[in-house]
Amino acid sequence: MRRLLILADDLSGAADCGVACANAGLNTIVGLRDISGSSTEEALSIDADTRRLDAGTAAARMEHLVHTYAAEPEILLFRKIDSTLRGHLGLELSAVLRARRASVRHAIAVMAPAFPAFGRTTVNGLQHLYGLPLHRSEVWRHQQMSGKAHIPAMLQAAGLTTAQVSLTAVRSSSIKLHRAFTAARETAAVLICDAETDADLVSIAEATAALGPEAIWVGSAGLAHCLPSAAGLAHPGREDLAPQLPIAGPILFVIGSMSRISRQQVAMLATSSGVRVITIPPEILLSGPESSAWHTLESEALHAIQQGQDVILAPGSEPEVEISRRPLLSYALSRICASLPNRIGALVASGGETARMVLDAWDIRALRLLGELETGVPVSVVASEGICQGLTVVTKAGEFGTTETLLHCRELLHNRRGVFL
Repeated sequence: MRRLLILADDLSGAADCGVACANAGLNTIVGLRDISGSSTEEALSIDADTRRLDAGTAAARMEHLVHTYAAEPEILLFRKIDSTLRGHLGLELSAVLRARRASVRHAIAVMAPAFPAFGRTTVNGLQHLYGLPLHRSEVWRHQQMSGKAHIPAMLQAAGLTTAQVSLTAVRSSSIKLHRAFTAARETAAVLICDAETDADLVSIAEATAALGPEAIWVGSAGLAHCLPSAAGLAHPGREDLAPQLPIAGPILFVIGSMSRISRQQVAMLATSSGVRVITIPPEILLSGPESSAWHTLESEALHAIQQGQDVILAPGSEPEVEISRRPLLSYALSRICASLPNRIGALVASGGETARMVLDAWDIRALRLLGELETGVPVSVVASEGICQGLTVVTKAGEFGTTETLLHCRELLHNRRGVFL
């Protein structure tokens, strides 16, 4: 029987958290469509694809997914949230709590959104990015978010009662921390935990594991990596699930993220031989296939792949496209890729929304997670039937990684050096 359910609001998040289970030896699937009753995985990570939806629709979808996949009280539930607090944080969590309490009456949310490996920390309920309050960062401005990154206030605005668990409590003895959680849950629906290190997250996971199904763990991949072991689900001796490398065929890189780090990663990858960079002006992407320029670029990508080159498809940075129209760029990229899946050896997609739209265009319903090429860069194979079955897929959040991450992915997939994690 399935033991752990992860609900994420985008594909890169679903893969980031799901790979924590795969790394712990669990048979793990990422679901993009309804796969209820059709698989026997130990961990299921669902991309609810709600970040692009309006808040009401997003909350309703999350509530439906809990009723569909977590009706059994013994199933453990993890609600993946973005470590930079994007998405419908409060309303979706409220919906998840409401649905979970239909089967687990005293369910409570334990929230720890820190991801120290990528500079995301939580202190006094305020989210930070590399020591800077998140609301003062480029990420916050780029997403056009308002207010402060103060998690209790964000959740209270959605009608949730909260209690804070300080760093002092997190770093106290396990008995004292457990007592702190027990006391806090008497008055709050969500326990917000400070954390600055991986050790803090381990303490939180271990102290709340005793709650079992009554806990709804809420966090990013940082907390997800601590949960399988803390909950007693890990199979540390299980055979390595790594795919056989190198892949057979060129790599298609589809870069939907407009972040600074993504642009730097593309620039670094573009210096390699055998890589064709196709930068598509936003106005051409938005014009659609009726444009002759669109067909020229589509043909260029196909020709390069037929010649055995790796191809980078990315939107140009100018003119800047307002945030409400950026999903249209991702959709246009997916349409340009529509004829390519049976001609490549691997897909590397940066940006969860873009990755999801490409996989939807290729009618891919599920991925089986295998491991990570580097921290925060999961690798999987297509698990659903169709022309893409067995295709290697790598996903990456736009803000994750170093300037060399995409280059590293290329080298590992072609087995030119090293092995992945």
